[in-house]
Amino acid sequence: MPRPTFLRPCVLALGAALCCATALPAAAATPVNVTFQPNNPWAQEVDTLSRTDNFHEYAVDVAVGKILQINLITRDPNVFFKIRQDGSRRDLVDTYKTGATTWSAPVATAATHYLIHVYIQPGAVQRNGTPKYALQIGQYGQADLRVPATPVTFTAGNPWVQESGTLDSQGSARDYTADIAAGQTLAVNLVTNDPKVHFKVASNGQTLVDNATSNVSKWSAPVATAATYTVSVYADPATLPPGTRAGYTVQFGHYAQSDTQAAPAGSTAAPAAGAPATGSSSN
Repeated sequence: MPRPTFLRPCVLALGAALCCATALPAAAATPVNVTFQPNNPWAQEVDTLSRTDNFHEYAVDVAVGKILQINLITRDPNVFFKIRQDGSRRDLVDTYKTGATTWSAPVATAATHYLIHVYIQPGAVQRNGTPKYALQIGQYGQADLRVPATPVTFTAGNPWVQESGTLDSQGSARDYTADIAAGQTLAVNLVTNDPKVHFKVASNGQTLVDNATSNVSKWSAPVATAATYTVSVYADPATLPPGTRAGYTVQFGHYAQSDTQAAPAGSTAAPAAGAPATGSSSN
């Protein structure tokens, strides 16, 4: 005997309900598209996790030639993040395995869409717990972090000029320019308590010294032809997460090649590395 046909609408309705029920998690897992404000290489996302809502995902597009940096700030040691490039099944990093709270890498290929997965193991969440986190996303190049170069002006009778400043996540390099006449000696000294702060000297597109590789804090050279020299004080942006800054003093000397001039006493009044940032760089 055929089954009553009035049961079929019920079966269909139940099936539709099940389909809707299984579709909900996919909608809830839609990544948040990360956007950046003009002239700001950093964005921040703040949220909480729980046993039933134990991960959030964020999508970010980064241009080739930039550096992508991720910082995770949380009081709960069980919150982690991992990153994948678009279309890849391999994690670039999983901080559950590395124990790190920050990660950065240059974007060198055309695969510039990244998915950031912030998560917690459900069993690590206390009952009714809602651990909070802040996810900081940076995408920058050195050009994004530079301010206009500061001209160095020497006064009569004083062969030395001294400039002090700080570097931070939104300004990890400072440039200074000096016009030096032929027959002079140019001297540059870097005074800092932070081993991550370096300097380099360039002229006519050629780097003359970079103390990140030469490991010197003082440099001098005779000037055969009048030229403009650029002295860059810089740090790797990945070593300066938001909220920290590194202080330095840079000294510029110019004097006749037959003279020997003692540099002024150094000063590092600016904060040491890791100090909370409370203001902009000072000159």
